[in-house]
Amino acid sequence: MDKKIATYIFYGLWGVVAACLVWLFISAHIYALLTTFLCVAATLAWWGAVLGVTPRMRAIAMGTISGFWTVIAVLMFFPFSPPDAPEYIVGEVHRFSEMNHGFARAMAGVLGPKIANHGLVYEDAQYNYAEIYGMKRQLWQNSSPGARALFGATVVTDMLRAPNQIANEPQKVLPYPLTTFEGAYRDHKIGWNPGDELLADVAKKVGYKKARYTPEENALMVKALGKFFGSIDVGICRVDPRWFFTHDLINAGTPLHLEEVKNLKYGIQVFSEQNWTRINNDPGESWWSITKSGTAYSNSAWIAVRLAQMLRDMGYEARVGHGGQDYETVETPFSVYNGFGEFGRMSDAVVPAAGGARFKSATILTNFPMQVDAERRSYGVTRFCGYCDRCARACPVNAIPMGGRTVENGIEMWHVDKDRCARFRVGNLNGNCCNECVKVCPYNKPPTLFHLLGNYVVEHSPIAGRIFGSVGGLGLEDWLDYDNGLSEDFGVNEPARWILEDPGYKNTFPRLVGQYIFTEADRSPDEEWATGVGAEMGKVGVKYQGVVFGEIPKQYFDANGRPRNVHKDYPEGEQKIANVENLGRVLTQEEAEHLLKTGQAFTGGWYKKDEDVYPPRSPKYEKGRLSYAEASKLWVEEE
Repeated sequence: MDKKIATYIFYGLWGVVAACLVWLFISAHIYALLTTFLCVAATLAWWGAVLGVTPRMRAIAMGTISGFWTVIAVLMFFPFSPPDAPEYIVGEVHRFSEMNHGFARAMAGVLGPKIANHGLVYEDAQYNYAEIYGMKRQLWQNSSPGARALFGATVVTDMLRAPNQIANEPQKVLPYPLTTFEGAYRDHKIGWNPGDELLADVAKKVGYKKARYTPEENALMVKALGKFFGSIDVGICRVDPRWFFTHDLINAGTPLHLEEVKNLKYGIQVFSEQNWTRINNDPGESWWSITKSGTAYSNSAWIAVRLAQMLRDMGYEARVGHGGQDYETVETPFSVYNGFGEFGRMSDAVVPAAGGARFKSATILTNFPMQVDAERRSYGVTRFCGYCDRCARACPVNAIPMGGRTVENGIEMWHVDKDRCARFRVGNLNGNCCNECVKVCPYNKPPTLFHLLGNYVVEHSPIAGRIFGSVGGLGLEDWLDYDNGLSEDFGVNEPARWILEDPGYKNTFPRLVGQYIFTEADRSPDEEWATGVGAEMGKVGVKYQGVVFGEIPKQYFDANGRPRNVHKDYPEGEQKIANVENLGRVLTQEEAEHLLKTGQAFTGGWYKKDEDVYPPRSPKYEKGRLSYAEASKLWVEEE
C-alpha cells in the first residue's frame, strides 16, 4: 500500500478515536468506552503493522495512552465530594393508611377475592379459615414449612414488642421472663446496671466509665448493645410524625391517633441481612424463596424486642415495629433519615452497609433521650439509580418504573405500582414470592473488596454511574454480574404467571372490611390485568442474561387464551380455584357516609380530599410543605 494512503488512514483512525472520546465524555456510556478501546487498539495495530514505529511515534503513543488512563483514573477514583443528600420532600405530605399498602390491599380484597383467599388455591385439609381481626385470612397455607416457622417466630415476638396496645390492637402482651412488672416500663428511672458502668468500648470513646446519661453516651450505648444483640448496625433519628400510619392494619382500620404516640420521639433501627446465596438462588421461583425474608424479619424482630425491653426496664417507653405486619410507622424513611441509605428505583431504601435492599429492619420508638446520627449524607444511590434500570428490567410484571422520578404525596422518588407488585407476589404461580429486583440490584452483592471499591467509586465519581448503569443499553454492571447458582434450575427467571380473577371481574365500592371503608378512590388500576387481559406483560421479548421475559409456554393457556393456574409443582393439570366471595360488605353511599360521620367506621388516604378522610388530618403536620428537619423538630418539642 502506498505510504501516503496508509498515513491518511492512520490519521483517520485517530480521528475516529477522538470522536469516540468525545462520545465517551458526553455520554459516559459503556458502549462508548468499549468502542474507544477497540478503535485505539485498531489504530495502534495499523500503526505498527503498516507505518512502522519510530521512537517519536512510540513516545506519542505512550503519552496518549498514559494520558487517557490518567484522566479515566482521576474521574473514577479521585475522592470527589458525593452529591448532596437528595431532598425527597417537595410538597405537602399526608400520613399513609396501613390499610393501603400492597399486602394489606391484597389481604383485604381490594386486588380481588382469589388473591385475598389465595390459600384456597392449593388447599390443605389441616388448615381452616378463621376470622382474624375482621378479615378472613389463610395463614401461609401456600407456603413451605420453613417459611411458616420463620414467620411464625415474628408472631411470637408480636406479644413482646410493647407493654400496651394502641388503636385497640387485639394482641395479648406477655411479660418477659425475670421481670416483675408485666413488661411495662418502670415508674422511675434506673441505670444501665447497679454500678452504672458503661460498656468498655463506649467508655473509651467518651473518656469516662461512670454513666452520666448524656444524649451522646446514651446513643453510643444503644448502638453498641444493638450490634451486640446481632444487628448489622444501628441507626438513630428523630421521628417524623407523618411516618405514623393513619389506620392500623392489625385491627382492620382502627385510627392511629397521634395523641396515643406523642411520647415516642426517637427511632432506633436495627438491621438483619437476607442471605445473598438464597437471594441469588431462590429469588421467587421456588418454595424456599420466602424463607430468606422470614429469617431476616424474625431476626430483626428478636433483636428489637430485647433492646426495647431493656429500655423499658430502665424506665422509658419503647414500642417495636417489626415484620410481618406489626409496624405502626412506615419503615423505610427511618433508613433514609438516620443517614444509612437513600431511596432507590425500587421505592425502598437502599442501605449499602446492609446489602443494598437485601435486609429487613425493625424500629424501636422511644422517649429515651439520645443524640441522633450525624446529618444525613449521600451515598450516590439515588444518582446511580437514575442511570441504572436493572431492577425495572428484571421485574416480571413491569411494576418498577423506568425513566425519572415522579411526585406522589409530595415526595419525589420512584413509585412502584404496589398493586401489581403485591398481586404477583401473593399469587405467584412460579414459586413463593418474588425478589428479582433485589437479586439484580448492584448493591446486593456480598461485601467483597471489589464490591466495596465499586460502592466507593459510584459514591464519589461523577461518571461511574453512567458507566456502570444500564439506562439506554447494557451497563458495565451487567458485564460484571456473576452467578453462584447451585443448579441450573435455580436463579433462572420463570415466565410471569399469577392467580387470575374471573373474566370480567370488577370490584364494588364502597366496601366495609373490618372497621375500614374502601371507596372508589381506592380501586386498583390493574383490575383488567388481574383477570388475564394483558397478562403476557413482564418484559415481553426483552432478553436479559439469556432469559426472554414474559413468554408463557402455550400449554399454560386455556381455550380462551387466558393463562391457566398451573403451578410447576402440579404438572398433572390445572388447579381449580373455588369461586370465593370477596371480603367485607358492600355498602350504599348513604350507609358509608352514616358510618363515617357517626364514628362507627373509618377511611382515608393521602390521595383523598380532606373532607373524605376519617379521622381528619392533623393541620400541624399535614398542611403545607414541611421538611423532615422541621417536622421532626416540631414533634420532639411537642408536649
